[in-house]
Amino acid sequence: MAAPRLPIAPHLAHDEIARRYRACRDGLEKTHWQALRLLTRPDSPPSPARAAEVIGLSAGWVRALVKRWNDGGPAGLADRRALTNGGQSKLTPERRSELLSGLGQPPPDGGLWTGPKVAAYALTRWGISVCKQTGWERLRGLGLTPQVPRPKDPKAATEEERRAWKRRHGSVDCRASPPASR
Repeated sequence: MAAPRLPIAPHLAHDEIARRYRACRDGLEKTHWQALRLLTRPDSPPSPARAAEVIGLSAGWVRALVKRWNDGGPAGLADRRALTNGGQSKLTPERRSELLSGLGQPPPDGGLWTGPKVAAYALTRWGISVCKQTGWERLRGLGLTPQVPRPKDPKAATEEERRAWKRRHGSVDCRASPPASR
């Protein structure tokens, strides 16, 4: 037995929905209006699964859009990504400057500051949970990069030995080139 059709609240007429779809300039919001335009078509409206297939969304997402439409009307179709976390960074400018001064000191376990260490610092210092990648991005965003000197070869020759080798063998440019192949 088929599931009952999801009801669509009549906030606007189909013609007005089609007009808003054509007038919309935001890509994501336009896709939402297109889904609603298809679902409110007066002549044989498609199922949410079929509309999703036509638009390129998942059927669950189209059903979620219908629920948002039913609850909030036209405002329910707006792009909500900018409102996530208030659109604000978890680190305020004061905390960012405090983090920069904290990164001037060696990390608690020694070594170099890394993304996971910055994330752990933010968690212990301010109770802010951030992922390791965000810690690394904060580190790079503050202009800090890992500065590690190249390791010295333990078998490296001394300066005197290098000079003696150069006297015996000549400079690299003076050596004979390998014989040409025939």
